[in-house]
Amino acid sequence: MSYDIELPNPFWFGFKINESEDRLPSIGCEVELKLEIPRGVFSYTAKEIWFECAVFDEFLVQLKGLKAGQISKAQFYDMDREIVLSFTKDEVELSVHRIHSEIGSGYMEFKRDFDLDMVNQHIEHLEGFAKWW
Repeated sequence: MSYDIELPNPFWFGFKINESEDRLPSIGCEVELKLEIPRGVFSYTAKEIWFECAVFDEFLVQLKGLKAGQISKAQFYDMDREIVLSFTKDEVELSVHRIHSEIGSGYMEFKRDFDLDMVNQHIEHLEGFAKWW
């Protein structure tokens, strides 16, 4: 599958935009996460995950502020906060929380030490995305 936005590190995070809404500028995406672990690969795919366009814009501003030492946290999340990606000056954290009332709930959390190269890669990939909003 071809993705509109790809964030490569410390795990692979792809966004395929399927629809948009102009009233609250937002995009509906199919997302995929892949994380290589010592004995295999953790993979997560979800459809109809909505992100506010302003969250993309703010995340890019926050990453640049974190890089410059002006702020202490950059955070990216969907409208239901099922997927949350956070950068601080100490670590990178990704959490995925999906609640399914009929079958229970699932939660995954990944943490890694902060790496400025990761911030630079995320900035580069987000700036390379041709926004229309």
